[in-house]
Amino acid sequence: MFQLRPYQELLIEGVRDEFRSGRRKTCIVAPCGAGKTVIMAWMAAQTATKGNNVLFAVHRQELIEQSSNTFAAMGIQHGIIAPGCIATGDQIQIGSIFTIARRLDKIQPPNLIIFDEAHHCKANTWIKLIQAFPNAYVIGLTATPARTNGDGLGDIFNSLVLGPSVKQLIEWGNLSPYKYFAPPVKANLDGLRVKYGDYVKSDITLAMDRSEIIGDAIEQYKKLADGKRAIAYCVSRAHSEHTAEMFRAAGIPAQHIDGETDHGVRKAAIEQFRTGQIKVLCNVDLISEGFDVPAMEAVLLLRPTQSLTLHIQQSMRPMRPDKDNPGKVAIIIDHVGNCYRHGLPDEDRVWSLEGRKKSSTGHREISLRQCPKCYAAHRPAPVCPLCGYQYAPTERAEPEQKKGELVKIDEIERQRRKQEIRQAKNITDLEQIALRRGYKLGWINKMAELKRIKR
Repeated sequence: MFQLRPYQELLIEGVRDEFRSGRRKTCIVAPCGAGKTVIMAWMAAQTATKGNNVLFAVHRQELIEQSSNTFAAMGIQHGIIAPGCIATGDQIQIGSIFTIARRLDKIQPPNLIIFDEAHHCKANTWIKLIQAFPNAYVIGLTATPARTNGDGLGDIFNSLVLGPSVKQLIEWGNLSPYKYFAPPVKANLDGLRVKYGDYVKSDITLAMDRSEIIGDAIEQYKKLADGKRAIAYCVSRAHSEHTAEMFRAAGIPAQHIDGETDHGVRKAAIEQFRTGQIKVLCNVDLISEGFDVPAMEAVLLLRPTQSLTLHIQQSMRPMRPDKDNPGKVAIIIDHVGNCYRHGLPDEDRVWSLEGRKKSSTGHREISLRQCPKCYAAHRPAPVCPLCGYQYAPTERAEPEQKKGELVKIDEIERQRRKQEIRQAKNITDLEQIALRRGYKLGWINKMAELKRIKR
């Protein structure tokens, strides 16, 4: 019998609470590596056992196969809606959102719709599906409940169910710890145009697809991650191909793949990467969402972005634990300064259905140091946590605290306290919370009633 992790059980219970409260469209927010596909599969199976139909929609062909493999490993019967697949009468169907949208009149009406990577849900195709089945419950799952331009998902979902933080998953062993390096940015990123919430691709291609910049990436790879399997996130197909070519010229096995690469060639390249025959796999966005290769040890960020969603998806990709490498520490090499725009992977973030707010300057306030010796990016401290470099007294001044930071801390604490209550499973848990917070007996009784906890 498949066993859920405790926090996965709590997330599922959180969704049930939302549905009981009349909020029929809810979004689970959980970091990359939290096991979102397992959560989806479990909820789908539980719904199907009650005689209901479930439609599980993804936005990429690779995610259909990966999700289907997870469902099968859990012993969950399902069908697939995709070109070339024979239609089945299974209660659970996994399919590409685009194929589903073309077959709405042929699909058995679902009682539950589940969206993977729910930050895509504002796209017209996703909305079309929701409107086609207005009586269905809707669950979304994402690590970042906001679109690329920062807009929220409040026009799709009624509520958010918040999962554990990245720090917690690292502490529990569900994510690998990491080392984050941010060498000096060699590309000139001044004056880049922005469209639809991110840099114009032609502008960043001109800035990044240069031999001296790729050469620096190779040098830093050899210095910080030599021999490790790394994904390189590039700007364009030409940039990715050029990067792979220069890595091979330096004696490092590398290959480029993209969405137009032949499926067989792409699958073979990923398998060679798994086995270590290919050390650096260069791509353009293809390996950002749902790509699960625990053997991946490093990532090279060669694409500047204003999208927090893209930054998190890419920077955290090597942080999945590897059972064959229990002491794994992920290496993140940021050549474009994305950490200074969006923060480190385990930064505490406040999520809401309204989306991400920026400061009056158009950028969020990020307080990080770059070690001049090893180029580690880290939070303000008198000593570099990776190499031990000691900053001079004039370098150690703490950043001025801003009013907005106090508001952010208050919101994080509020969400933490709310999650602590959600995680309480019995009267003892509630009593411990009440003791820490100085609450009275009446609060315990009220919470027990709301959570249906029996004494």
